[in-house]
Amino acid sequence: MFLRNAAIALLFVGAQCFAGCNASAAEPNGTSSPEIWPTNAWQVSTPEEQGMDSASLARLIESVGTYKQDSLMIVRHGKIVAEAYYAPYVAGVSHDLRSVTKSIVSTLTAIELQHGLLDSVDHPVIDLFPDKQIANIDDNKKAMTVQSLLDMTSGIDWQEKAYTPDETIIRMYRSPDRTEFVLSQPMSRAPGTTFYYNSGNPYVLSALITKKTGQSAFDFAKKELFEPLGIKSAKWGAVDAQGVTDGEAGLSLAPHDMARIGYLYLHNGMWDGKQIIPSSWVDRAKAGSVSATFGFHYANLWWSLPEKDAYMARGRHSQLILVLPKLDVVAVMTGILRDDEYYSASRLVDDISNSVKSDNPLPPDAIAQALLAASLRQAASEKPCAVGGTPELAKAVSGKTYQFDANVLHVKTFSLTFSDADPFWEITTETGKTDRPTQHFSGLLGLDGTFRRSPPAAYGINAVRGRWLNENTLSIERRILGHSETQTWALSFSGDEVKVNFENTDGLKAELHGRKIE
Repeated sequence: MFLRNAAIALLFVGAQCFAGCNASAAEPNGTSSPEIWPTNAWQVSTPEEQGMDSASLARLIESVGTYKQDSLMIVRHGKIVAEAYYAPYVAGVSHDLRSVTKSIVSTLTAIELQHGLLDSVDHPVIDLFPDKQIANIDDNKKAMTVQSLLDMTSGIDWQEKAYTPDETIIRMYRSPDRTEFVLSQPMSRAPGTTFYYNSGNPYVLSALITKKTGQSAFDFAKKELFEPLGIKSAKWGAVDAQGVTDGEAGLSLAPHDMARIGYLYLHNGMWDGKQIIPSSWVDRAKAGSVSATFGFHYANLWWSLPEKDAYMARGRHSQLILVLPKLDVVAVMTGILRDDEYYSASRLVDDISNSVKSDNPLPPDAIAQALLAASLRQAASEKPCAVGGTPELAKAVSGKTYQFDANVLHVKTFSLTFSDADPFWEITTETGKTDRPTQHFSGLLGLDGTFRRSPPAAYGINAVRGRWLNENTLSIERRILGHSETQTWALSFSGDEVKVNFENTDGLKAELHGRKIE
C-alpha cells in the first residue's frame, strides 16, 4: 500500500506533540448526553465508566502486543479508555500512515464538495485536467468520474503488488508528471464496474485539490481539516514537480490525531457545531457499496465491514483508524508488520465489540482495572532478544571506518564503536548535491538485547539494537520511531573487508561491500 526507498529511510519522522478539547452537542447514536470535542486534549476515563470491561481490554492489549505493533488506542463516548504504546515506540511520535493517507485525501475531496470547489463527484475526470496531454483516450476513459477514483473502480490498467521496477506504480514515481502519467494509462475495463486497488487514483485526487484550491493537499488540509480538529502532529513529505502532494501515502500523524479523524467520521462529518464534510460522504464510506478483496467493502477511499457495522482507514504494515458507530467507538492502531504478517481487522472489531457491555457505566472493578494497568506497563516494557556473547573480533572493528562501493542505499561509510559505555554507530551517505555531497547520521546501539533510543534528531528518533550471530557477523536492527519500516543490517567481517546484507519491511534487499580505511 505504500512505497518507500530504503535510502530515504535514513531521514524520517520525529517526535511531535498532539492535541484535542470538549464542548457539547448530540451523541452520534442520538442520545441526549453532552458531546465531547477533543480539539485541545482528549479526556481519559476508566473503561467501566464508559460501559466497557477493563479485563477484556487488558487481554486485547496483550494479544495485539504479540504482533509487531507500535500503538493501540480506544475511545468510547469521546474519552480514551485504553492507550497502549509498545516499546520502543513511545507516545507523541508522529507515525507513518502509509495508505491511511488515501482516506485523508478522500476527506479533503469531501471538503472541496462542502465548499463548492468541486461541483459533483460524477464529474468526468479528464474534463477536470484540460492542461494535461492525456493519452489513450477512449469511451471508457471519458466515462471515468471522480467517484470511480474514490471507489477504486476507475478502470485504469494498473499493476501494484510487489513494487518491482516494471510495475505501474514505480513507473508513476519515475515520471516527470505523475498525474499526467496516471491519466494516460490505458483502460482495462469500464469505470465503476470492478474494484482494483490503484494508488494512482488518489494521486490524481490530490492533484485535483491543487487545481481547485491553488494549494497543495497538505496546505489545504492544514487550514480546512487539521486546524479545526486540533491536529498539530501532521507531516506529509515533499510535493512533486507540479506542486502536488503525494495522495497515496506519505502522511504522518500521532495516534491522538489519527483518532480525531475517526471521531470526525463517527460524528457524521460534524465537529463542534461545524459541518466539516457532508454527512452523505460518511454514509457512503460506512455503507461500502463496492465489493473489494478479502471480504472487505470499499467506498470513498475507506474500507468497511458492513455486517459488523465497522469502517476504517487502512495502511500497509498495520496502520488503522477504525470507526464503530453503533458502539460509539473509535480505535487507532499503528505498527511495523511485514507484508506476510497482519493483525486481523475483523478480529479487532470483534474483540472491541465484546469488551462493550453496556451503554451506561458499569460498577468499578479494581482488580480488572489493575489488570489493564499492568498490561499497559507490560506493553511499554521492551522484551529483549536473545544475546549470545561478544567475540574478540569486536575489539578489532571497534572505532574503525569502512568505506563502501557504490550501492542502492547510497551508504558511503560505516563505523561502530564498542569500547565506550554507550556503544554507537555512525553512517555517512551520498546526497547527490554539490553543495552538500554527504550527510552524517549517528546513534546509540544496544548490545544487551534491547533497543537504545538516541536523542531526537531533525529526521527522528533512532532506536537500534545489535547482537553477534557468530564469531564474524553482527546483526543490527534499526528503527526510526514512527516510521513503519524496520531495517536489518547483517555485517560479516573478513580481514579488512565487510559484507553487509540489508533488508527492510518494505521488501528491499541489498548487498553492500566495503573495506577498512582507518
